[in-house]
Amino acid sequence: MFYLVIPLPSPLFKNDYSTAVLDKDGKILRLFLNHDEQWCFPPDSTAVIPEKLKQAVLVFEDKYFYYHPGINPVSVLRAALQNMRAGGVVSGASTITMQTARLMAPKSRTIWHKILEMLQAIKIELRYSKDEILSNYLNHAPYGGNIIGYRAASLRYYRKQPRELTWAEAATLAVLPNAPALISPHQNPDRLKQKRDRLLKRMHKAALFNDQTFTLALAEDVPRLSYAPDTHAAHLARRLKTQFPQNFILHSTIDLALQQMLEEILRRHKTELNALGIQNLSAIVTETQSGAVRAYAGSADFVQSQVDGIQAPRSTGSVLKPFLYALSMDEGLLLPQTLIKDIPSYFGPFSPFNADQAYRGIITAKQALIQSLNVPAVRLLNTFGLEVFYYFLKQAGLSTLFRSAEGYGLPLIIGGAEATPWDIATLYRGLARGGRFSSLSILSNLQKTAHPNPDKQLISPGAAWLTLNSLNEVKRPGAEYYWRQYSGQRPLAWKTGTSYGQRDAWAAGVNPQWTIVVWAGNFNGEGNASLSGAQTAGPVLFDIFKRLPINNEQLWFLKPDSALKKTTLCRQSGFAAGPFCRNIEEADAPLNMKPLALCPFHQQLTVSADEKEQVCSLCWKDGHKKIVRLLFPPEVEQFLRQNGNKTESAPPHRRSCPAPPVENPLTIIYPGKPASLFLPRDFGGSLQKLNCRAAHQQPGETVYWYLDGHYLGSTKERHQKALQPGCGWHNLLLIDQDGHKARTRFYITQQ
Repeated sequence: MFYLVIPLPSPLFKNDYSTAVLDKDGKILRLFLNHDEQWCFPPDSTAVIPEKLKQAVLVFEDKYFYYHPGINPVSVLRAALQNMRAGGVVSGASTITMQTARLMAPKSRTIWHKILEMLQAIKIELRYSKDEILSNYLNHAPYGGNIIGYRAASLRYYRKQPRELTWAEAATLAVLPNAPALISPHQNPDRLKQKRDRLLKRMHKAALFNDQTFTLALAEDVPRLSYAPDTHAAHLARRLKTQFPQNFILHSTIDLALQQMLEEILRRHKTELNALGIQNLSAIVTETQSGAVRAYAGSADFVQSQVDGIQAPRSTGSVLKPFLYALSMDEGLLLPQTLIKDIPSYFGPFSPFNADQAYRGIITAKQALIQSLNVPAVRLLNTFGLEVFYYFLKQAGLSTLFRSAEGYGLPLIIGGAEATPWDIATLYRGLARGGRFSSLSILSNLQKTAHPNPDKQLISPGAAWLTLNSLNEVKRPGAEYYWRQYSGQRPLAWKTGTSYGQRDAWAAGVNPQWTIVVWAGNFNGEGNASLSGAQTAGPVLFDIFKRLPINNEQLWFLKPDSALKKTTLCRQSGFAAGPFCRNIEEADAPLNMKPLALCPFHQQLTVSADEKEQVCSLCWKDGHKKIVRLLFPPEVEQFLRQNGNKTESAPPHRRSCPAPPVENPLTIIYPGKPASLFLPRDFGGSLQKLNCRAAHQQPGETVYWYLDGHYLGSTKERHQKALQPGCGWHNLLLIDQDGHKARTRFYITQQ
């Protein structure tokens, strides 16, 4: 009955501890104050009390700790006699267990409270093992100021883990809780040293160390100040503490050495970028295979900018393009060698343009991706399907899409969407794992069991491998441009992106070992003419990549032979070889890709004997023959010629032939048919002009322009005219000198 009325809380101490965010090896990334503004580590059942500290505490506080039942009768009797002789309290006879009872509920120093502590000590001994009691004492003992517990004291005073303490340092921590205010390292370091040295003499007398160690220990000084705990991955630590408020020990996947490396690189580049008006940098480094995040920097300086850029949605620029190209391979739309159009293109009011404001006419899919051309990407998305691509992004891990697919429209592929560096790292890691997508991991002690992370095979391994090979050829910045000439070549599939208005610069890179994403810009969204993915984020990416550990056994992705097949292509067009293709090659293709279209550009023509005219059965005479030509559409042909490319052309059909030509060499590029167009007003109030474009397959051909029956003039070679039609419906007619016609009808609205 008496046992039951003795108050003893469970647990012995209230759960008010500092939250400790640790790296993968248990090293501290960041330590937070508890609610009482104290540095106090939570008890860790896996932590072993260092033998040096344990022996020092036992010698100083309670050498019979492992033998008494919570109180030491001999010590109590001795203390009583000493106090009676002295006429006051000169000895307390407190055991470690009794001191633990006092720490769990501090009381005034009276005889009745002393008796209560003794009774509580006996009850504690019945409920807990000796090692648990010693651990509780050391984890909650005061060490001066707001420092509670031996682990916090070891870090604050010595900047080291308890297991690294010397005999002198262990002795210092053993004596500090006895009177932390009187022998404070800040105020009374000499008194602290005297007390420590007395303990060292007792320990030496107990043969805990030899004479040499004793001499060296006495020579060590005591700490005279406390150090603020080092902080790394501050943004991540804050996020984890907020996300898991009930967990005082958070074991992250961060590698402290890599984290320090990343922070140093970002600080250095920030200094350079600040001079250009670019204020912020963020970067994340992840293991490609495991998905474990090894380094995480929300900004280059947590003190100056506490915005976590890794979790901040920003315009994606061009970083989503590789996934569209890979998906298009599986869909049978193209292979890296396939030619795709790069011409002025109009999708209602939306007309994409390339960063250099130029058009190439036609280009291989591989080069379009390497050069990050916008027009081919938008045209490809229109063909592939906006809804399908949007759904892929959500499945693959893009968590920030808050509009519908229609709400983003085709600009989705060139920066119309927003994403976080975390999500971009998730996507690129999935591509590097052969099209298998799953979320990243950041907590090793909670996340794996609480959140299953199954793979989603969203891109075929073959398409992923072909895309990665293309990205390995993206030109690197600075001295990295010549990376292939170095002896220690390290391939990297990488892609850059720059958002509209130059507000965001991206660089993402992957190899079999690492996935890296860098973002640069201003958190306030301010644009900067110096900001670009290649020149701003790219150099940071490669500085990080060069400092990461390297696995020489697999520098590049293994070719997935079982996921590839050989297909026969037209060497000139990159489409499946057609009946008129003479120059063919074998190429790798995804195993289960849909059939690739036959080459549409090699055509067989029936021509006159001198090959100057096309003829048919209604007009051939004096012999005819068949030839094969590589013929591109008129709108492509025109830009190829303008860019200085030599092209083949189809000879005109014999003018005297009564039959109309099968194909029209004249086409209207803009406006399309039918189109509803909006013409804004200039600052002066006048309507802006409508810039119409056309193309002709024959070089040097003259084209005559008519709007609503009124002649507007002619063009030659470059077929463009700026019109200023009024509101309403209009008819545009173009006629070449051979009588070929092209028409379109459009509607004009104005503000």
